[in-house]
Amino acid sequence: MAMFDSLKDTLNKSVAAVSVKSENLVESSRIKSAISNAQKKMEGELSALGSKFYRSWQGGQASVEAFADDFARIQGIEKEIETLKGRLDQLKAEEDKILGGGQKPAAPAAGTIFCTNCGKALPAGSHFCDECGTPVG
Repeated sequence: MAMFDSLKDTLNKSVAAVSVKSENLVESSRIKSAISNAQKKMEGELSALGSKFYRSWQGGQASVEAFADDFARIQGIEKEIETLKGRLDQLKAEEDKILGGGQKPAAPAAGTIFCTNCGKALPAGSHFCDECGTPVG
C-alpha cells in the first residue's frame, strides 16, 4: 500500500509541476510579447522625437520644454518595460519556490542587452539571440 501512496504522491507532484510550468509559460509569453510591443512603441516614439527635434532645430526653435510631453511618454514606456521585466523575474521566483528550483541567478552584468523577442539577457555586442536567433544589437 505504501508503494501506491508513494506513486500517487509522485504523480500529484508531477501534475502540479506541469500545471505551474504551463501557467508560467503562458504568462511569460504574454509578458515577453508585451515587452516587445512596448520596445517597438518606444523606438517609434524616439524616432518621432528625433524628427520633431530636428524640424524644431531647423526652424531655430529647439528647446527642451517643447518636448516635455514626448519625454514623459518615453519615460512611461521605459517604466512599463521595467515593470514587465520585474513581473518575469517574479514569475520565475514563484516557480522556483513552488517547484524547489535552484539558486537565484545573478543580476545581469553591466552592458547586458535583452532580446526583443524572448527577453533573454545577452552580452553587449551580441548580434543574434542565442536562445531564439532573433537579430539584436
